[in-house]
Amino acid sequence: MKERKTIIIVGGGISGLAAGIYAELHGFHAIVFEKHNIPGGLCTSWNRKGFTIDGCIHWLTGTKEGTILNEMWKNVGAFKEQDDLIYLPSWGSFNYEGTTVTFWRDLDRAEKEWTEISPIDKKQIHKFFNMVRDFTKVELPLDLPISMFSLGKLMKLGYDVLSVWPSYLLTMKQSTDKYAKKFKSPALRFAIKNAQPGPGNLFSMLYSYATVVIGDGGVPIGGSKPMAERMAKRFESLGGTLLLNSSVNTVIIDKNKAVGVELKNGQKYYSDYVVTCCDPNYALNRLLLGQYSVHHFERRIKKPKKYPTPSCCLLSFSVPVDKEINTPYSFEIEPFVLAGETIDHITVRSYAYDKTFERNGKTTLTVLLDQYNYNYDFWKKLRENPSKYREFKNDLGKIVKTRIAKAIPQFNNNIELLDVATPITLSRYTNTLKGAYMSFLLSPLHPSFAYNGHVQGLKNFYLAGQWMQAPGGLPIALACGKFAIQRICKKEKLNYIFSPKMQKVKKVGR
Repeated sequence: MKERKTIIIVGGGISGLAAGIYAELHGFHAIVFEKHNIPGGLCTSWNRKGFTIDGCIHWLTGTKEGTILNEMWKNVGAFKEQDDLIYLPSWGSFNYEGTTVTFWRDLDRAEKEWTEISPIDKKQIHKFFNMVRDFTKVELPLDLPISMFSLGKLMKLGYDVLSVWPSYLLTMKQSTDKYAKKFKSPALRFAIKNAQPGPGNLFSMLYSYATVVIGDGGVPIGGSKPMAERMAKRFESLGGTLLLNSSVNTVIIDKNKAVGVELKNGQKYYSDYVVTCCDPNYALNRLLLGQYSVHHFERRIKKPKKYPTPSCCLLSFSVPVDKEINTPYSFEIEPFVLAGETIDHITVRSYAYDKTFERNGKTTLTVLLDQYNYNYDFWKKLRENPSKYREFKNDLGKIVKTRIAKAIPQFNNNIELLDVATPITLSRYTNTLKGAYMSFLLSPLHPSFAYNGHVQGLKNFYLAGQWMQAPGGLPIALACGKFAIQRICKKEKLNYIFSPKMQKVKKVGR
C-alpha cells in the first residue's frame, strides 16, 4: 500500500474541519492548523458571567432530512440525529407601531395574517408568498463543484432553475428596500425591508425564509461551539491531526509549488498540498506574501462600498426566560448613529428555546447591530486607545439596554449587559477581512459570485472557505472545504466518492 499523501489545511473553522474530514475519508492524511485555542473559527460561542453567548448560528441550512446538505452535515459529525435539532415556529416577528408581522414557517398562516393586517395588499402579499413557495422547490447543488457536474446533472439543475425562473429573475436584481415599497402597509414594508439586514438582494431574503419554511433551517441544540467541537472530534477520530494555538506565518513555496507551511514560531511542516480555509485576502497577502494575485477578490476588496461584506456589533444580555417572545423579534427604536450607520430598529434573539443556555431562570439575549467593511476604519481608530474603546462599548451597551427595556417592559428591571463584541473582535480572532462574518453580499448590481479556488501560477495550492461563493455562510463553508478535496482527488486520479452519503464509508485506499 502506498504511503498516504498529506494535505495541510490552514484554518480550523467549519470549512477547514470539513476539508480535513473529507481528506481523511478519501485516503489522505490531513493536518489542520488553527490559530485559536478552540476549533470552529467564526462558528463559536463563549461564556460571560456564567452565560453562553452564541456568536454564529441563527438557523442552519441543511437540517432537513433527505437533503444533500443534511447528509453532508451528518458526514462531518455536526449532528447525528434529527432529535439533536430545534425548529422554531417562525423566521421572526417585526413590530411596527403595535402591529406585529410574523414570518411563520406555516406559509398559509403567514399569508392569512398578513392579509388581515393589510387587505389592500392582498394581491401583492399573495405574489410574495408564491415566490417563497417557488424557492422551497430549489435545493442548493452542493454535492459537487459545478465544474464537475455531469451533463445530466447540469440539465437537471437548469430545469430546476427554469421552473422558478420568473421569481428568480425578479428577485436577483431587486433590493428588499425597493421591493418593500410595493406594499401599502407601513408594517409590512418595515418587516420586508428589515427581514434580512443590509443592502442585499430580495433573492437572499426569500431563499433564506424558504429554507426555514421547509424545515431546512433548524438550530443544533447547544448552538455553535458544540457543533464545531463535534466536527473536530469526527476529524480526529478518522486519524486527522488538529493543531490548535498554531498560527501559520507563511506558505512554503518551491518552484511555484506549495510544499508546506511555516508557523509563527518558526516550525515548518511539509505536505503534498496546501489548502487555506481562511479569509482570501489574508491568504494571498499574508500567507503568500502578495506574490500571487486573484483578480476576482482584489477588485472587490479595493471597493468596499461597491462590494459590501457584513460585519456587526454583537451585544449580549442576560434576561428572564420568557418563552412567549417569538424569536427573533424586531422593533423600532429611537435612532442613534453607530460608526456612520443609523440604527433605527433592533432585533433581539432570546435563547429561551434552548435549555442549555438557561441559568438560574435566566437566559441569553443577543442583539446584532449591522456594520460593514466600509465602517471598519472607525473601529480600528477607536481601538488605538484601549480605554476609550472599552468606554465606547459600555456606553453602546447602555444605549441598547435602554431601548430593549422600553420595547419589552418585562425586562425593564431585570436585564444585564454581558458582552459587546465588535468588528475588531471578529478580525482579531479569525483574521477575517475588516471584521466580516460572511462573504460578499448578493446585491442587485452584483447578484452572484463564485470562484474555483485556484491561484494562477501556484501548484498544489487551493483557496477554500465561505469566501469562494457569495454570500458565504456555514453551508457554503462546508461545501467549499469539500470542493477543495474533490478537486485534489480529481487531480490525483483517485478512486474518490462524490456521493454525500458517506457516514458508513471507510477511508478510501490509494
